[in-house]
Amino acid sequence: MRKTLAICSLAIAAAIAAAPAEAVDKTTLRFFTIFDAPAMESWQPVIDAFKAANPDIDVKVETVAGSGAAVYPDVLRTSMASGDPADLFFMWGGEIAGPFIRAGQVRPVDDYYGRYKWKDRFASWIVARLQKDGKAYGVPYHARGMAFWYRKDIFDKYGLSDPKSYADLEAICTKLKGANIYCATFGGKFGWHPMRLLDYFFETKCGPEVHDKIFSLTASFDQQCVVDAYALLKKWVDEKWLVPDFLNVSPDDSRMPMYQGNAAMIIEGGWMEDVLKANDQDLKLYDFFLPPTDHQPQRYPAFPEQWMITAASKHPDQAAKFIDFITAKDTQVKYPAAFSGTATADVKPDCATSPHDCKWAEILSSDRQTYGLSDQAYTKELADIFFEIQDGVIAGKYAPADAAKTMQAKAEAWKAANPR
Repeated sequence: MRKTLAICSLAIAAAIAAAPAEAVDKTTLRFFTIFDAPAMESWQPVIDAFKAANPDIDVKVETVAGSGAAVYPDVLRTSMASGDPADLFFMWGGEIAGPFIRAGQVRPVDDYYGRYKWKDRFASWIVARLQKDGKAYGVPYHARGMAFWYRKDIFDKYGLSDPKSYADLEAICTKLKGANIYCATFGGKFGWHPMRLLDYFFETKCGPEVHDKIFSLTASFDQQCVVDAYALLKKWVDEKWLVPDFLNVSPDDSRMPMYQGNAAMIIEGGWMEDVLKANDQDLKLYDFFLPPTDHQPQRYPAFPEQWMITAASKHPDQAAKFIDFITAKDTQVKYPAAFSGTATADVKPDCATSPHDCKWAEILSSDRQTYGLSDQAYTKELADIFFEIQDGVIAGKYAPADAAKTMQAKAEAWKAANPR
């Protein structure tokens, strides 16, 4: 009898040892992002590597691609309201994340900063930008700067060089118009693409101090520098320096006139190098310059992007482990295609294959000052109002002075309905 029991015990032990790896209980980690198809192609090896190193964790990617901040936050909001949101998600910095933090839908991650020593991994200004009321709610993903990207061959042909002042930039647009080339191209669908140009005009006309106060809603839109900024936007439309009829054009499609040589410039971030590669463009034909503002300090537009963990997540430790893996230097060096523009310090791009990314890395790691973006300064509701008035100026529905007055009235009404 004892012999029979021993044989049975050995058989059971052997069966357990021979059980396939799939029999191990797994945690399914839901990961919500804005990845498009090329991004998913770059990220799949990263996700596979994490799952191989952590066989007890599966990662399920859910994505809303193509619309930027116009649609993604609304989809995320619906997911949060359902009571079954993803465990971790992509988010921009600034006020786009604010409603989720104030609603208690995002988990503070100060404990994980301590556990994984994340503060040593990123530049201090980036970590500071992602804090709210002294708490850390996000872990840096990207440090994004934006600039005027231009066709070098067009500039060379007409004897143009990087502008040092706003007047220089207007002179470039005037010369290009004389050659039947549009100065710049934008896609007005969703609002945030031409917003980049208007934000530049706010910085140029109002200066850093007033611009920041307008962002924080502590200064009025109904002032002369704002009127002047809207007037510049209208001027660029009326002078036909911009590719016309762009309000319903998607930002992605707006690049085509530049690819075809019909427009010389576009405002984009460091990600543009990856876009150029994906669209089979010759990198040698493109370069960028920071927008000249005629102020000191001369700031440029920049923003961080982050990973956040939902308060409702049943797997916050696994989510933090995944974030630690994807923000680690070793991971990013091994899979550079997934981490262009990374906020992780000491991860340098290959200057031979990514010369523009290399140039951006120097700028972003320098002590140059930055300004934020309107769609990150304001809540989604107020940003939509900003876009509506911006589009009205472009379409000729608002005179610049009326736009400034209307925006201030809308901002005051919003503040009255949303006391902080």
